[in-house]
Amino acid sequence: MSQPPSHNRRIIELRKHPRIFTPSGALFSLKRLISPAQFEEHTEGEGTLIELSLGGCRLLSDIPLEIGERYNLILQVTKKNCPILVEAAVVRWIQESTYGLKFTSLQSIHESHLRELLLDIRHPPF
Repeated sequence: MSQPPSHNRRIIELRKHPRIFTPSGALFSLKRLISPAQFEEHTEGEGTLIELSLGGCRLLSDIPLEIGERYNLILQVTKKNCPILVEAAVVRWIQESTYGLKFTSLQSIHESHLRELLLDIRHPPF
């Protein structure tokens, strides 16, 4: 049973960092972080970036991810902005081929680029 619209709005408002829909064509690539002692196959791949905030993102991908796994991410949101490197992000939720990730490690230079990018998306120049 679906929740009433007002309930959904309250959930979104509880986020520490509001998410912003990314422009069409926003992409990401990822690589799973594993300890050097593990020899299992690495998960790598690409997909579409749907939403973005200072604290995380929502992705669409055919790559099977698991809740709790950690990844390196490269986010390419627009052609004019440089790629944003996220040192570590953890999968928080999964819904079919859509994934919610929380950024857990982001260098200050990339955080600064992300802040600028979010401002550009929110208030595009005319």
